[in-house]
Amino acid sequence: RGLASGLPDGATVLPLPALSPTMESGTIASWVVEELGSVAAGQPLAEIETDKATVDFEATDDGVLARILVPAGTKDLPVGTPIAVLADDADTAKALKDMDLSFLSSGGSGGDSAVPASQPQGAPAAAGNSHGASRSGAGSHAGGDADVLISPAAAFLLNSYGVSASSVHASRALPSGKWHVVTKDDALAAVKGKELVGVGSKAKQAEPDAAATSVPAPPKSAPSAQAQSQQRASAAPAVEPLGEGDVSGSFEDVDLTTMRKVIATRLTEAKQSRPHFYASIDCEIDKILGYRKNLKQTLGAAPSINDMIVKAASLAIRDVPRINCRLEADGSVSENKSIDVAVAVATPTGLITPIVKNSDQKGVLQISADMKDLAGRARANKLKLDEFQGGSFTVSNLGMFGISDFTAVISPPQSAILAVGGGHQEFDVSGAEPRAVNLITVQVSADRRLLDDITAAQFLQCFRTYLSDPLLLTL
Repeated sequence: RGLASGLPDGATVLPLPALSPTMESGTIASWVVEELGSVAAGQPLAEIETDKATVDFEATDDGVLARILVPAGTKDLPVGTPIAVLADDADTAKALKDMDLSFLSSGGSGGDSAVPASQPQGAPAAAGNSHGASRSGAGSHAGGDADVLISPAAAFLLNSYGVSASSVHASRALPSGKWHVVTKDDALAAVKGKELVGVGSKAKQAEPDAAATSVPAPPKSAPSAQAQSQQRASAAPAVEPLGEGDVSGSFEDVDLTTMRKVIATRLTEAKQSRPHFYASIDCEIDKILGYRKNLKQTLGAAPSINDMIVKAASLAIRDVPRINCRLEADGSVSENKSIDVAVAVATPTGLITPIVKNSDQKGVLQISADMKDLAGRARANKLKLDEFQGGSFTVSNLGMFGISDFTAVISPPQSAILAVGGGHQEFDVSGAEPRAVNLITVQVSADRRLLDDITAAQFLQCFRTYLSDPLLLTL
């Protein structure tokens, strides 16, 4: 107890925890408990938006939430940033209520990485010293004698609007407490309502008197091409800068969620670092459709086509175990001990992949029940960490949206992902009489370092076999 000096006995600083193995920063989505509210061990204190989902931050001890250091909505807080103070009892909490806690890092918003300002505000940055380090004069605005850093975006904005850094409040504190950061959000707040340097002063700049600036006319001659171009440019109407009220259309700036930022980063990394190759196959689903129709008539409900696809993929992985492997950080290949199929689910904040564990050992009805539960809790941000982290294979199905086929990106450290398209009809002319059949196109994206073309082809053949005959799904 007493993670920070200066706190009375019975007070504990609560830092932002790492709620997932890959979490480096988080956003305070909301506080569940108000200040001076009693809490019990295991009770949610706040909802934290991580790189994967919105997760409850639970109290580890009984006590009273004495102070909230970081308000709800604060974005991109580094892991370890103090966000609240928990007291053992109500008396200690009341003593902390009016106590000056400015010595604690208070966190802040803004996601740009900061570097120290390399020159005073208003002076142009040196071409080779954009990442140089020095201290800004804004320290008194950040709290105490802390040194102040200015992010590159903030420095550019302040310089463009002629605003001194010493007048800007640095809202973000690094975990050490020694450095505070003037972020882009701080700069935007400081320059709001101001004009760019050199813009807006044209009304004050009177046109020079023609008589005072007249010069003897040159001899008449045909103007050169350059002179004609200059005359046309000077005759063209001046382009007026758009003011705040000149925007013809309406729009709204919407910040990316932490999940969407991380999804973009991880998929870019996966695409660049993993040599993808692709294979696709058409699968007949007429028997599956008939089987599902019979189940619905008999039981009143039936598993979805996607549930059967998950089951077929699980059995195909069982038959081709090489698919069920992953690449370790040291470059070695490990085979997963169980078949856990992750299924892509769209949520308002981004895509998440809840996992159907041991899916090869479950029946289609059980898989259907698991998926309904997982998908519902995924959209409500109520999944536990072990329910969406890991998995040995992923299925992404866009068929219900009318997408005929698409290419998916592998989710590290898995070796492959299956992209499932929508159904379409074609004529089968292999028999004595042509017949219309319903088909879906599936495409596997595989990591060339772990799998080869033959392995991918064997997996797709097994998958098609299982999906074409519902009786095989019961094996």
